[in-house]
Amino acid sequence: MFAWGSLYPVSKYIMTEASPLTISFLRYLFGIAAITPLFIIDFVKNRNQLSANDYLSFSAAGVLGVSLFALLLFFGIKLSTASNGSIIANTQPIFTAVLAPIIIKEAITKSQITGIAAGLAGMILVITGGHLSGGGNSAMLLGNLLLCGAALSMSVYSIILKKPIRRIGSLIPTYISMLAGTILLFIVNIFSGSFFSDLRMLTKPSDILLILYLGCAATALPYLLFNNALKHIDVIKATGFKFLIPVSGVSLSIIFLSERPEFAVYAGIIIVILSVFLIQRSPKRDSD
Repeated sequence: MFAWGSLYPVSKYIMTEASPLTISFLRYLFGIAAITPLFIIDFVKNRNQLSANDYLSFSAAGVLGVSLFALLLFFGIKLSTASNGSIIANTQPIFTAVLAPIIIKEAITKSQITGIAAGLAGMILVITGGHLSGGGNSAMLLGNLLLCGAALSMSVYSIILKKPIRRIGSLIPTYISMLAGTILLFIVNIFSGSFFSDLRMLTKPSDILLILYLGCAATALPYLLFNNALKHIDVIKATGFKFLIPVSGVSLSIIFLSERPEFAVYAGIIIVILSVFLIQRSPKRDSD
């Protein structure tokens, strides 16, 4: 979650050079490039366990959890606000808690429900500093709905990959899903009209290093670690840790961007940490 949280301050800096749509594609492109050697080794070892349905489900997960998530996030923030985007896009534990029991019959406890509610409240404090913005209009409402769609798409992504990851590990599902999503993002970028001009702007060594960081450390690594966690714990528990994303993002912004949050932010960080504890302390059940 720390690596995922670093995505926000780093992206905020580099998006002065290129559009968010271009940066989204490049981070996933470098991400899949970084794990390609590992994928080849694992694929050769486990390819006999893969069926045509596996390839389809992994690709569908990639469309949802990579390309659709990135697009909904981009256009949602464009119509709404960055603060709303940070809050709503990270409500994935809420959607997961509702959908996981329905789709994969995963149980949820009262402790987890309490932790999820507390995590959402703490996350709102972290992002807004205690000042909830209002004054919505039709464009902002549409933007907020798109951001809800982004959170929903990533939640379904995690749920789809849960059982395949337990069967064959996290590397193959992660790679194929990222590849499918990246291909779709490339197609969207080609038709966006600004892709090639953005590439010409990203020529400084510092830009290239930051994009490499976004792709390897803030994309490929978190996806692999999170998906590997799905092999060992319930998807509701794993997704609950995503409440820590804005916490690490704010902390890094304080260090590297000299931002000075208000007291409510620190209160929110404490609440978020407690919420993760509540989500994790549910009684242990037998494995599926």
